[in-house]
Amino acid sequence: MRENPLFALHEQANAAYLPYGPEIQIIESFGEPEAEYAAIRKAAALMDSPHRAVVELTGKDRLTFLHNLLTNDTKSLVAGRGCYAYLLNLKGRIVLDVNVLHQEGSTLLEVDARLADELCRTLDSYLFSDQVEIRNGTADFGRMTIIGPGGSAILDRLAGTSITAGLTEPLQSCRAEILGHSCTMFRNDQCGEPQFELIVPRDAMAAHWTGILHAANGEPTDGDFKPGMVKLRPIGWSAYNIARIEAGTPLLGIDLTDQNLPMETAHWYARAVHISKGCYLGQEVVARMHAHKAVARMLVGLKNPGDVPPVAGEPLRDGETIVGCVTSSCMSPMLGNQAIAMAYVKKAYAEPGRVLTVYTGRGEVRITVTGLPFWPAK
Repeated sequence: MRENPLFALHEQANAAYLPYGPEIQIIESFGEPEAEYAAIRKAAALMDSPHRAVVELTGKDRLTFLHNLLTNDTKSLVAGRGCYAYLLNLKGRIVLDVNVLHQEGSTLLEVDARLADELCRTLDSYLFSDQVEIRNGTADFGRMTIIGPGGSAILDRLAGTSITAGLTEPLQSCRAEILGHSCTMFRNDQCGEPQFELIVPRDAMAAHWTGILHAANGEPTDGDFKPGMVKLRPIGWSAYNIARIEAGTPLLGIDLTDQNLPMETAHWYARAVHISKGCYLGQEVVARMHAHKAVARMLVGLKNPGDVPPVAGEPLRDGETIVGCVTSSCMSPMLGNQAIAMAYVKKAYAEPGRVLTVYTGRGEVRITVTGLPFWPAK
């Protein structure tokens, strides 16, 4: 099991854990998932993110090198800008997704921690004469996340300047001095609320975690924060997962797998793929599908006014015909506790308003295809 520098603090807070692959544990909740969800929507939430890792590229050819491998345009990035992209295999299927953060002197690839080693090996295998150095920063950097409408004010106060004012677009990044340590901050709204990601020196993680909480809420009393002063609440995966499903954010390994082609990912396709750029791994497949609109299935939303969501993996049916499969689901507080889900559905059945059937804990129920995201409401 990979050591988490915040483990002792989480143990004191009676955190419950979930496995995330064979080497990583993530927090499920700190015992109050409803309050943790409310913090995302109404105040601010602090999440330990050991499921994310950083690979650092240096060298003058790094943007061109990435441009020839990833689905998005990295060659035109300037310092402080970033992009989201897929790495594909030769059959055009998604191997992994990555946030590219370009800065003066280096480019950071923020990626699923389970795949950081694989990403480094893949990049190295395509490195020939390019002047690029690749470093897996997993042992050096930790990750934490601040989500919610109150998050920017907290970070600005900690930095002593309006630092978040320059982070208004997806994957804009900057270096910041917070609590005496230099860190990298970037914008990455995944829950329909302002979301700021911090890349922090691993040996400073504990100081950052406690310092951020104390700066926002005051000193803890008897193991809890003073009544009426909780402006920033630690949260776990349960609350985050509900909020990201409401926002229609697909996750690698759950809604994005090596069985998926980019065009199938619907609203995420436009975010990840620069269709007019030149060659990259899997580009011929992507270009052919784009030209012919030849997609067999699409990522869609599903709504059911019932009180039981369908579980991931449950097939969707039109009559007796299986036409899709659920990938993520939850009960949505923002939609009046409707059951919602994301799923891949055959293109002919993917239009909003189409009614399909699916089995839940209440037996077979009718469920309606919608667009994404669910929240914020369009």
